[in-house]
Amino acid sequence: MRDSLTRLTVLSLRRRILLLGAFASVFLIAALTVRAVAGHGEHVEPDRLFELGGYPLVSALLLLGWTIGRFPILATLVMTAGLFSADLASGHVRLIAARPVSLPRVYGLRLATLAAVAFLISAVLMPAFDFLLLGRWAGPATLILILAYVTAYGGLVAFLSVWTRADAWIALALVLLSLVWATLRRSGFLDGAPALTRDLITFVLPPQEAFFALENAFAEIQPIPWDAFAYAVAYGLVFLVLAGLLMARREV
Repeated sequence: MRDSLTRLTVLSLRRRILLLGAFASVFLIAALTVRAVAGHGEHVEPDRLFELGGYPLVSALLLLGWTIGRFPILATLVMTAGLFSADLASGHVRLIAARPVSLPRVYGLRLATLAAVAFLISAVLMPAFDFLLLGRWAGPATLILILAYVTAYGGLVAFLSVWTRADAWIALALVLLSLVWATLRRSGFLDGAPALTRDLITFVLPPQEAFFALENAFAEIQPIPWDAFAYAVAYGLVFLVLAGLLMARREV
């Protein structure tokens, strides 16, 4: 069952996988272009970019680097969008439930397959991008960061997918909201807010502080903060368990 379900999942979403792969290749083409025009030894020379395009070109490169560090989020949302809700809307869930199978198990295997695809594409893209621009990569911290993103947001989308077709869009909104919320907390802007409310919102939103720690380890090639990794993974697993419990009781 596992092999056939994995194969069917990949085949049914092959167009989505190809489009995601094509989008990832755009980043590599951009990195190759920058390397070709501003390469110096094994890395890119920012001064050369400044000579060619001034601050706008250098800023574009910085934005590209910031975006590539969060590519696993995009990959996860693209691959897991409609995980359960699309089948529920089309009536496929009813057909699956007519057989003596466990819905959480079926969609758990489906999620694992889609998450693996998101992980693999990200795990190829991010080190390759670093090698082209920096002449090195961040080592295992890259893979740990990808795994944390995929687990956290894969579980979140699975939970949202039990309720709505807009699962990936809501998850994306929560990504942006968590960035804003973490920025406000770090700036001290929320110090006057009730502590219980502040901590509750922080707990429910994606664990941006944990991601900040993992991103810093990735960017600065520092030791992996395993406590931050554990928190991010636990966040996704909690939502995954909730999704399985709700899915088993969902009327189809």
